[in-house]
Amino acid sequence: AISCKASMGNIIKVDFSGRWSQSLDQLMERHIKEETFPGIEILFAQGPEILLHKTWGRQETGSDKPMSLNTVFDIASLTKPVATTSLLLLLQEQGMLDLEEPVATFLPEFGNGAKSKITLRHLLTHTSGLPAWANLYEDSDSLEVARQRLMDIKQEAPLDQRVIYSCLNFLLLGQIITKVTNSDLSRFFQHSISEPLSLENTLFSPAKHWKDLSGIAPTQYCPWRKRLLRGVVHDENARALGGVAGHAGLFSNANDLAKFSQMMLNGGIYGWNRIFKSETVKLFTDNIAQNSTIPKSMGWDKPSGKSSGGVYLSDLSYGHTGFTGTSFWIDPKNEVIVILLTNAVHPSRKVKQPNYFDWRQRVHSSVYESLKITNMNSKLNWRRSW
Repeated sequence: AISCKASMGNIIKVDFSGRWSQSLDQLMERHIKEETFPGIEILFAQGPEILLHKTWGRQETGSDKPMSLNTVFDIASLTKPVATTSLLLLLQEQGMLDLEEPVATFLPEFGNGAKSKITLRHLLTHTSGLPAWANLYEDSDSLEVARQRLMDIKQEAPLDQRVIYSCLNFLLLGQIITKVTNSDLSRFFQHSISEPLSLENTLFSPAKHWKDLSGIAPTQYCPWRKRLLRGVVHDENARALGGVAGHAGLFSNANDLAKFSQMMLNGGIYGWNRIFKSETVKLFTDNIAQNSTIPKSMGWDKPSGKSSGGVYLSDLSYGHTGFTGTSFWIDPKNEVIVILLTNAVHPSRKVKQPNYFDWRQRVHSSVYESLKITNMNSKLNWRRSW
């Protein structure tokens, strides 16, 4: 449980075990047996109360060490909303940047022509037209070479014409934050977000800072490094950029993510600390889609299609997923937070099972069912199979 006083928006642990269906335990054990993942951690809260925080399975294949309530995970693309979007939110509040400014204002080497019209808002909403991915790391151990490859990326689609979920957008945003603050992304996050929220286990590159890595769930065995990745970012492009990047690289645990999520649910305040203005939180998490059936916000996912957050999310909800097997959703209307952490790419991304994605949606939905919140969101294209 989170060790903090239940005051001014803090979250507290309450006993919910008697109301939780045994079917969840059975489901967890079945998927662990089928090697969908070696272990899993789930935390969900309603209002200020953590109703359930539980783990199943073990940290890695072939080990008896169980997942614990303090296990730290490579949270992959959860880095995008937790770190990068949050820091941009702060900089926007402080007047240090404008979301309508072109990327080239901050990164002149990004280029001219059509790319010169790409703004920070386009990057945040994945409407820049940049491709979903590019190999920045192959045949180079140089951070500068990887960075130059990022600057040279060409658009795949015209500006504002398509939503292409792209890690490159957030790689660029990370570079912009570093340029504006004249500070390493990791240090700026530590000072501006982590310390005010008392996040004890949320950081970039823990292998560089911690002597004992045994509390970190490993991701995959890396063939070219010939070792298991533990405390080292799983994403290759992030590794090429020194392990600190705008799209991936952050490590965290459920306790810390619960604090962060509660702060967002409270409109930017946690404990006695105001991290963001409430109107700025709303600006970044509202559905800003215009003339589109696909809802989107700035830096966050919104309920749409086969949402990873299940079928009961309200339209006000926002969340994100990470490739390593992480997801979290925040639902202001129902005051619900759901955090799901696994290392589903262990011991190799090749064994990551396709049904993991459907299964994740099922778990998020089952939380709402346990709370008897079962008004299905008609905008979610979902055919229930359980």
